[in-house]
Amino acid sequence: MQQTNIKIIPNTIPRYSRDEIIGEVVSPLSTLQLQSGEAMALCREIQPRSLKMRSVGRGEVLVSLCWQPAAARLTVVLLKARNLPKMDVTGLADPYVKMYLLYNGQRIAKKKTHVKKRTLNPVFNESFVFEVPAAPNASLDHVSLELLVLDWDRVTKNEVIGRLELGAGGAGSARHHWREVQAAPRRQIADWHKLKE
Repeated sequence: MQQTNIKIIPNTIPRYSRDEIIGEVVSPLSTLQLQSGEAMALCREIQPRSLKMRSVGRGEVLVSLCWQPAAARLTVVLLKARNLPKMDVTGLADPYVKMYLLYNGQRIAKKKTHVKKRTLNPVFNESFVFEVPAAPNASLDHVSLELLVLDWDRVTKNEVIGRLELGAGGAGSARHHWREVQAAPRRQIADWHKLKE
């Protein structure tokens, strides 16, 4: 039996602004006993989308980094993502990634990937070069990289699927990856990272 999901999007004011999803109801039609030509009232509790994503996880991204101290340049290759949560009624998503380079906590540069339509396991294979402010001894000590994985939507606001911060202040695999990149300049090092809320 095929499961059909129904998404209810409230209309917000002003009329020409983008609608914002405040929650959703998922009810498989296969569980309902429908009679031909009969009207039926359906009452279900609206679930915030963030709670749903917390239970299924936000997925992972594969990122490759290369630090070139002589040129004060950080190369970021966004390879792919996997196991992203379903964001559309089709059971898929239209993911893309926004990246911000932060220096002393301030965003100084922004880049983004192309949108990959209708997939929960997008392959990006896109490379980006960030110029790091030159210091007397160029290092990544005051630099961090923020990644936002978003779901592109033509009608509503693009929703954040998950985020990742790579840098000296990071934790777990993100911190380990950053230290590896600092310890091995001019070498491309890739690692998987879980997306967070």
